[in-house]
Amino acid sequence: MITRIKKWVNGLSVTRKFIFYGYVIITPVLIAVCAGLFVHTYNTSLVEKKERDVESASNLANNIYMVQEEIKNISTYICINSDIQNLLKSREVDKKNQNARLWLEEAPMQLIQDTIALKGNIKTVAIYPENGIRPYLRCVDGSTYLDDIKAVRKTHYYKEILENYNNMMWLSVKHGENDIYTYSRDDKNVFYRTIYDFRLHKVIGIVVIGASKNQFTDMCKHEINDDREGIIVLDKLGGELCRSGKIDKAIYQKITSEKFVYKNYKERKKYFRLNGYNIITNQKTENGCIICKVVPKYNLKDHFFEVVIVPILLLIGMLLILFPILIMISRVVTKPLGKVSDAIKEFSKGDFEQRVDVTTKDEIGEVAECFNKMVSDIKSLIDENYVITIKERESELNALQSQINPHFLYNTLDSLYWQATGEGQDELADSILALSDLFKLVLSRGSSMVSVERELELIDRYLQIQKMRFSKRLEYSIEIDDQVKDLVIPKLIIQPFVENAIVHGLENITTTCSVEVNASRQGDYIHFVISDTGIGMTEEEMASLWEDNKQYANQRIGRYAIKNIKERLQIKYNDDFELKIESEKGKGTKVIINVPIEEETNVD
Repeated sequence: MITRIKKWVNGLSVTRKFIFYGYVIITPVLIAVCAGLFVHTYNTSLVEKKERDVESASNLANNIYMVQEEIKNISTYICINSDIQNLLKSREVDKKNQNARLWLEEAPMQLIQDTIALKGNIKTVAIYPENGIRPYLRCVDGSTYLDDIKAVRKTHYYKEILENYNNMMWLSVKHGENDIYTYSRDDKNVFYRTIYDFRLHKVIGIVVIGASKNQFTDMCKHEINDDREGIIVLDKLGGELCRSGKIDKAIYQKITSEKFVYKNYKERKKYFRLNGYNIITNQKTENGCIICKVVPKYNLKDHFFEVVIVPILLLIGMLLILFPILIMISRVVTKPLGKVSDAIKEFSKGDFEQRVDVTTKDEIGEVAECFNKMVSDIKSLIDENYVITIKERESELNALQSQINPHFLYNTLDSLYWQATGEGQDELADSILALSDLFKLVLSRGSSMVSVERELELIDRYLQIQKMRFSKRLEYSIEIDDQVKDLVIPKLIIQPFVENAIVHGLENITTTCSVEVNASRQGDYIHFVISDTGIGMTEEEMASLWEDNKQYANQRIGRYAIKNIKERLQIKYNDDFELKIESEKGKGTKVIINVPIEEETNVD
């Protein structure tokens, strides 16, 4: 097995060997790192989960404390209000009780009622005077209070509140008949507080405020993150103020037991485990409510994603990232050899300018130097043979040009012109003269640049000859702005488009075709427009104009000529020109050419 692996590795390229050995060495290290990360993440997740639950219990305690403080503040206002104090200390009990609107007229109860309406969660308010004044009883939810202080004194709540060191406490009251209510419409959390006369040093009344348990229950629901969790809020005596979620029966008995409830709140454990659950407790003050959050015992299943999946994904990600890193390292080592390889490939395609920068002194550097020398030697041989061939072609061209002497051609055409004139063939004479002028303009004494006026004169002669051919089927017009007449452009960049308009636009139709050529100045550019009303082209035909096509390689016009014009303009002006063709089948073609202005005087 090991032999086969060695044989397989030996057959790999250098880059693949780097990747293979890199994975063999680094993968065990990454696995060890991810294993450590697994352990660390698991422990961290347990700590974070515990901290979140402790914080959740603390948040709930704070929220409930704020709601209770609001109710407590209302009770404080009732206890210290001078009007209410005067009623509770009045000796004219019988006279006061004769007034049915006693509390509204002699105490600020309207303000208290408005405050209760704004709070929304306060459902009942009762003030029981100890001096015999008729109690103030206000229930907005249909509940009914005990209507006599004597009946209130018999309740165990009354005894509890008097025995409490600060004479105030919260108790849970279920719907139905209770000690303080003859009927409670729904479950309530009730706040009891004595009204004390500090001057007389005695209790002069009791205030009882009942709040809906729903608000407390909603706050508990907000702190539950799992359907297996539960929260219970107990009053000082162990009564259930509110509860939400799932709580095991045995745990419920434990946290509602007297041993748990009456334990000093500073000594009670804030976090402990019981029957596979974690219990988080919070009690802000001695008389404050007891918050108990019950959550399932932390285990790996609960944190499977962050503890197991995340390290695995991290391992996979690091292995994937390792691949391009190993490739980069291998390329650093094999880069010189890769350059030699690429240069050889380009050289095989005919690029004899290939050179490889030698940056190393090793075997790869020696190969690069040998390659550079080989390319240089081959290029020298090719250049020598190419120069000889060019010289031969130039000789042949000179011989051909000597045989076709332009002066001989001009003289011959002039003789034909005068012969036709002498025989009264004026139309033929005009054609010969136009052809003679056309040749003179095309040759332009060998110059590659001509004036705009001369280029359009050539087009005029060409169209004049074509007019004789097509007669009434061809109409043309040439307009040139005086500002551009003396400006120069490359020779024969307009005429091929006019020729295309005639050959491809007119020869295949029987109707009249119009050709218009316009030259004007637009800023720093010469603007040419060549338009015709011929057969036009489709988008596919226009796209094929710029493609290489052997079918048109030997033609003077068509795709080859247009592509040649674009290449000449590219060489002359780089990208500082515009050549645009617009055409629609059956409606004609428009060619727009914009070239930079060059002012020269040494052109014909």
